[in-house]
Amino acid sequence: MRKLFKKAASNPLISGTAVIFVGTFFGNIFNFLFNFFMARNLSVSDYGVLASLVSLILLFSLFAEAFVPSVIRFSGVYFAKNELDKVAALFWKLNKGFFLIAGTILLGFLIFNHTIGEFLKIDNSFLIFATGVSIFLFFLSILNRGMINAKLSFFYISFLNFFNSALKLIVGVVFVLLGMGVNGAILAFFAAYIGNYILAFIPLRFVFKSTRAKNVVGIREIVRYSTPSAVAMLGVTLFITTDIMIVKHFFSPQDAGIYAGMTLLGRIIYFFSAPIAHVLFSLVVQKNERHEKHNDLFYIAVLFVLISSLGIVAFYFLFPEFSIRFLLKQEEYLEIKPILWIFGIFIALYSILSLVTNYYLSIQKTRIFIPIIIAAILQASLLWFYHGSFLTVTIISSISVGIPLIFILTHYFLTYAKSKAY
Repeated sequence: MRKLFKKAASNPLISGTAVIFVGTFFGNIFNFLFNFFMARNLSVSDYGVLASLVSLILLFSLFAEAFVPSVIRFSGVYFAKNELDKVAALFWKLNKGFFLIAGTILLGFLIFNHTIGEFLKIDNSFLIFATGVSIFLFFLSILNRGMINAKLSFFYISFLNFFNSALKLIVGVVFVLLGMGVNGAILAFFAAYIGNYILAFIPLRFVFKSTRAKNVVGIREIVRYSTPSAVAMLGVTLFITTDIMIVKHFFSPQDAGIYAGMTLLGRIIYFFSAPIAHVLFSLVVQKNERHEKHNDLFYIAVLFVLISSLGIVAFYFLFPEFSIRFLLKQEEYLEIKPILWIFGIFIALYSILSLVTNYYLSIQKTRIFIPIIIAAILQASLLWFYHGSFLTVTIISSISVGIPLIFILTHYFLTYAKSKAY
């Protein structure tokens, strides 16, 4: 037993995941407490407004994170060779692009403020603007976080996850108790992202000191890899944001708030599995660069995600009313009791798809974006025309996620599973 424990502890996927998991776990506790507090202290309709804005932040945030595979992929190669001068040069080259994209998104929020508000049935222009600024700040910080991942500084990433969530909780609770309502909740995101951006420079301070090498990867090669990678990750993101946007647009404010409560319960499944995909990508990038096998890491990661996801789904199936009452409190949310476990299956499938997508991108198989983005478009199209109930929305979303997952796993076992190179 002791040898088995030592062997597990020495596995970089397990040890790295454990470190990330601790920070993410406590960070997710704070995230949960944030949503727990908001669900109890805001009206159901106001919580629906908050959930739709958070989904908007999540959509653009995960779009920003879609560029993380590219950052890790190219900077990870330089970190593996300890070429910090090339890392510094790559950082400043990419920083210009990230600032340009973030600025463009913020400008879009300013120009289309009224249009966004109309679609989401939100008549508070400040909320839309504050959401755009929060996205701007997150987008700028994503380069730093990608570099830290590539450096395999899992302890610091863990700390950033913890700090971000704790600061958001503290600021959000204080502002809401002061009577600021949804405005205060959104400003909490602003505070957390700006703090995260500043702190992320600490382990990367060498970029201000190192001589910048000239012979680093060119923009053309970065774009060639990052474009399909970004599309793939954007497609994955759409699976858990399109449904919320559709419900917010077509359903009543009360129903949108109830659906938001169900997504909060569902996201707990993803919270437990996300650190695994996070660590897997960084490790496989470096192993792939050194031509080392990494199939075993992939199998372990899939097993961990399956165990954690199905465990929570089973709990929701057996104790739906307890889960709803404990986490959401208000009686209105009991409407989701019959379908909570079905929504859990949707998020479990999503968690596995997210892991598999990260693995494929880490070995530079970027054409994975094709089945993912097609399925994401299919989900949006079907939901636009068929959204009669929460069950319909959940089933369509589950099928949409399951299609690319089956396709990609079939491709993996037919192509890579028995390959000695992997």
